[in-house]
Amino acid sequence: MKEEVQKILKEYLARFPEEKQRQKRLQDFLQQSLPEEITDWNNPNGHLTAGAFVYCKSEDKFLVLYHQDLKMFLYPGGHVDKADKSLLETAKRELQEETGLTNLELLQMCQSGVPFDIDTHCIPANTRIAMPTHNHFDFRYFFFTETIEEICLDKSEVSGYQWLTTEELKQDKNFGSVMDKLARIRR
Repeated sequence: MKEEVQKILKEYLARFPEEKQRQKRLQDFLQQSLPEEITDWNNPNGHLTAGAFVYCKSEDKFLVLYHQDLKMFLYPGGHVDKADKSLLETAKRELQEETGLTNLELLQMCQSGVPFDIDTHCIPANTRIAMPTHNHFDFRYFFFTETIEEICLDKSEVSGYQWLTTEELKQDKNFGSVMDKLARIRR
């Protein structure tokens, strides 16, 4: 998967050259890590994750889930499993597991496997699963639906959900770096 991720990052930076500095930590992580280390949950330097922003066109709202361990609302997503063949597959699997949603459209610009955004963020230690503080190198994909569909939560990870407007998302510091891109995509 490491070669595929490096290719995705190269294509991503060709699409978003202004993010070269922002993606330096990810580039360094990929260069310094063995292939099996980039998805290893126990890697203290971090690991790859993939997420799914879900947008409802008719309501002009985004889906967020309440993550029990982190005690905050986030978009669906999570860790790469050994069976996942790509980061896009990880995002789709996590989206389905956490919400039950399967009938969504993928944004055309993401269909090649290149996400609309890549973010690096620090995850605090989690005593429930004995995970130390570490980085998530998160590949974010954009899905949309015409209408709000029934959500079937995976209660082992998330305990609630909301559909938020762009203005409501802007108020959450966890979404700051991606808001400009979300606004461009909505247009």
